[in-house]
Amino acid sequence: MTSVPTSEPSSVPPGSPADARAATGRGGHDSATVALVVIAVIMFVAAFTWLGPVLRPFLIAVFLFYATRFGAKMLTRLGLGPTAAYASLLPCAAILAILFGRLVYGEAEVFLAKWPKYETRITAFLNATGPARALGLGRGREGDVPFARPAAVPAESAGDFFRVTSRSALDYVFRHGFDLVETFLLVFVYLIFLFVGGRKLPGRIRRAFPGDEGRRLLLIGQGISESMENFMALKTFVGLGIGTTAGLAMFAFGLDHWLLWSFLFFASNYVTYIGTAVTVIPPIVLACFDFTSPLAAAALGVVLFVNRFVWIDIIEVRMSGRGLNLDPTLMFLWLAYWGWVWGVVGLILAYPMMAALKIALKHVGTGGWAELLAGE
Repeated sequence: MTSVPTSEPSSVPPGSPADARAATGRGGHDSATVALVVIAVIMFVAAFTWLGPVLRPFLIAVFLFYATRFGAKMLTRLGLGPTAAYASLLPCAAILAILFGRLVYGEAEVFLAKWPKYETRITAFLNATGPARALGLGRGREGDVPFARPAAVPAESAGDFFRVTSRSALDYVFRHGFDLVETFLLVFVYLIFLFVGGRKLPGRIRRAFPGDEGRRLLLIGQGISESMENFMALKTFVGLGIGTTAGLAMFAFGLDHWLLWSFLFFASNYVTYIGTAVTVIPPIVLACFDFTSPLAAAALGVVLFVNRFVWIDIIEVRMSGRGLNLDPTLMFLWLAYWGWVWGVVGLILAYPMMAALKIALKHVGTGGWAELLAGE
């Protein structure tokens, strides 16, 4: 009788054709998974882009919802019920936002009215001592600048370049920035529905998925919610801190429009990596032209840079830890895309959206994909 061979572990030598075919099969399976994930991400981004007019106010409401939950919890610890806490927090926050927004809007209008004077002075400075003349590209004789070559580009081109780019930048920032005012009412309505529906969601999950599956979904949702709450509370706290301290410093030095720059410090903190670093430059430049003493302008610049370093590179980094550390290259691409698609709103929402994606991937059992977004 012929014996039937039993199943044994494969003894295919490494590097043999059979081993290569097996490895190819495993690699094909992994490649298919990666391709599906990439396609899903592309479709997700495309859907968000196409539905931008609807999703922008909703996403702002979602992140404000998590940012205000910390304040609501503080009120509940003082003895208020959840409904009373939100009912008292929302009107107060709305009134403060409207009053502060009117002040900032007024400061922005005054600044835009005075901008042509700044533009003329900065353009004259660039024409006199700008990079074009310093490199020997200025108009005139070769002896005007040591070792200068014959002028190929007029010195005035530096001033013209600044005039065009500054007007474009101001138009972009203020025109798109004021779009936030138009969406305020819709965001407020979304917030009310989120507060009401958020309390009923756990009960609906228990009814829809009884047993262990429902408990698992609730644990995942609780982990995502707590992580997003901590993230938004941290960004809001640091933004308020850097905006308040920078505003007090600019007020103490006598810089005009300090309230406007203080608000921009707060808002730009949500544009991680580049927001506050870019915002620190305009007040220093304007101080150089407004202040009679160069030492006062230099001192204000040092104070603003030190203030940013303390709040961003020390306080925020230590409080956030590695949990929300994101890859800088991916973050810059993400910022560039959403800034191009949604303007200033996209720049502000870009980092929270990527952080939310990483948090969700971490809590739904796909931590490997979350690590791909990490900066370390």
